[in-house]
Amino acid sequence: MGRIGRQSSPSQGKSAVASRRSLTVALICLALFVTVGCVFAALPQGPPPTGQVWVQVSGRWVLAMAPPSDGPYEWVQGRWVAITAAPPAGMEWIPAHWGPKDWIPGHWAPVPAAVSGVAWVPGHWEAATWIPGRWKGTLPAGERWVAGHREAGVWVHGHWAGRAPANYWVPGHWGPRGRWIPGHWR
Repeated sequence: MGRIGRQSSPSQGKSAVASRRSLTVALICLALFVTVGCVFAALPQGPPPTGQVWVQVSGRWVLAMAPPSDGPYEWVQGRWVAITAAPPAGMEWIPAHWGPKDWIPGHWAPVPAAVSGVAWVPGHWEAATWIPGRWKGTLPAGERWVAGHREAGVWVHGHWAGRAPANYWVPGHWGPRGRWIPGHWR
């Protein structure tokens, strides 16, 4: 007996496979676009208004009033709490600030290398006042430490006068593909 019904030609089979492949590629592209769009939308989109900073709450960036000083603070349940633990050895507190392209949360960063005759005195709290870290000792002739400070709203890291400061410290963080990226100067 012969087959009853419509038979498909080889060209129709190839067309169906190509159509399914195109649909699959389109769905993958759409999923990638949505994912990238969500990640981009979750990042702070510009510097915060004066007197405010970006804080991360439940995976979202929200505006909050700036901490009381440039000392080490963390945002806990809707308020600033001073970090009173001793600073890590050889580190200084960098307050949260808008970097050249994006928001940099407050963090500990390595202190620039010492010159001979001086030692780093870590920042610390005296009562409710943060005393920033500083160099102690006799500076060699011509050497001068410029403490970290803000210039026109941009944080300038502490550095030795006459030497360019490092651009900014990027704290260690999890990258977009789930890979740990160690802290580094950028």
